[in-house]
Amino acid sequence: MRPIGRQRVIYNKTMTLADTEYSQAIPNGVVKLLVQCRGQVDSKLSFSPTGSGTNYITIKAGSVYYEDMIDGSPGTVYIQSPTAGQVIEILAWVR
Repeated sequence: MRPIGRQRVIYNKTMTLADTEYSQAIPNGVVKLLVQCRGQVDSKLSFSPTGSGTNYITIKAGSVYYEDMIDGSPGTVYIQSPTAGQVIEILAWVR
């Protein structure tokens, strides 16, 4: 049985500039991940540097990206917004 995340870590990352990639390290032991934009705009999410401008998934305004059953390896997410000043909210469940 896969361990359930026992600790939650919240990141609020302000994307000060529009169309600029920002990164957030995800901790070791992560088993679940949720990402959403606080504002009502679409945002871009990638798992590779410079990918948020070319190779990304769109998180539609009012929606979330959720991933479960992550193997616990640390990583980084790369995000950007077409509107300056948006806040991306990241919730990581860590074992």
